[in-house]
Amino acid sequence: MVTVLAALTAVGPSVHSVSLAPSLPTGGYVALGDSYASGVGAPPYAKGTDVQVENGNKCKRATAAYAHQVADKTGKTLDFGACAGAWTKHFYEARTPWKEPAQLDHLDASTGLVTFSIGGNDAGFAKILSECATQPPFSNCSSDKEVTEPVDSTIDALAGKGKQAGVYSYDTIMTDIATRAPNATVVAVGYPRMFTRQGGKGGPVPGRCQGLAKVDQRWINARTNELNTALRATAQRHGYQFTDPSGSFAGHELCGKQTSWFDGLLDDGRFHPNAAGHKAMASSIMNTLNNRQAAQEQPAAAQAQVDNTRPAGSFTLARDGDQLSLDASASTDADGAIAGIDWYVQHADGTEEVLTGARATTTVPADEQVSVTAVVTDNQGKEDFTTQVSAAG
Repeated sequence: MVTVLAALTAVGPSVHSVSLAPSLPTGGYVALGDSYASGVGAPPYAKGTDVQVENGNKCKRATAAYAHQVADKTGKTLDFGACAGAWTKHFYEARTPWKEPAQLDHLDASTGLVTFSIGGNDAGFAKILSECATQPPFSNCSSDKEVTEPVDSTIDALAGKGKQAGVYSYDTIMTDIATRAPNATVVAVGYPRMFTRQGGKGGPVPGRCQGLAKVDQRWINARTNELNTALRATAQRHGYQFTDPSGSFAGHELCGKQTSWFDGLLDDGRFHPNAAGHKAMASSIMNTLNNRQAAQEQPAAAQAQVDNTRPAGSFTLARDGDQLSLDASASTDADGAIAGIDWYVQHADGTEEVLTGARATTTVPADEQVSVTAVVTDNQGKEDFTTQVSAAG
């Protein structure tokens, strides 16, 4: 994902660090992907990859990126092909002005290990995060179809459930990795969730986390989960490994209880893992490599999560004086059951109230405009977001 502004270095993670080198095929290590793999947010960057002139190479390959740590722990020579701003198309297309080959061209029959993180830029997460952080009250990203529909269609395309110009499915990418590097162990690296489930507050915008309302924090987490689910299912279908670093980041999300392992809104690596975050990602990858024989979710079960239909949220909103009554009991799930309903009530002063249950009531002054989002969760964890804005009476 793309970056904007001075980096923040956090204390090192306390996650378990694996020092034992796993048994891997002979050959070098190739690290591919976008800025989450290249190390934006964890400077310094390698010479020639942060050239601030027109057409200068801006891949921003950090010396603290997880790829270097994995190379050190496995004893393998690193071929670092990941590059900031990469889309799936850059696995196939050269970035000529930067003198960067197509990323898959780094692979050959001698490759022994491959890691890759890709798809976030195709989904537009970098742009969306920046725009969500500057949204005024009642203009949440999660309620804007011009934002949500392109994200949802891109995730479907990555999962192979549809097609979108310029987006290569995970299945296509992994099929081509297998062709080019038939002897390699391959690890698909998921994106760590950026926010706590409850949502948090902190940063330059009062009442929000690095500029984002709680409902948008939850929406971004939900779509991150869907992207990771598609990546996991495809990796397992191809017999590859998948690692989800989110567990390693627990408590260290933005506005979490402990020091954040992400750069915030005003940092150079805006909304990217910092050096501590990359240490956690490296540990997650090494744990996966050292436990390749451990029982994993079966491909069919993982694919079932991808195929699961998002629930259809629906609710009524009624005002009687200062009382606001909400009812989402008409929400449905075509292939399962509704497991939970949460409400995000945004008041005119910018404060946000969170309620739970199919029906809920709260107090809102009759002369105050209010925005309400119902988050409907199904029995497989997929979430739908539905918003209504009620004008002042």
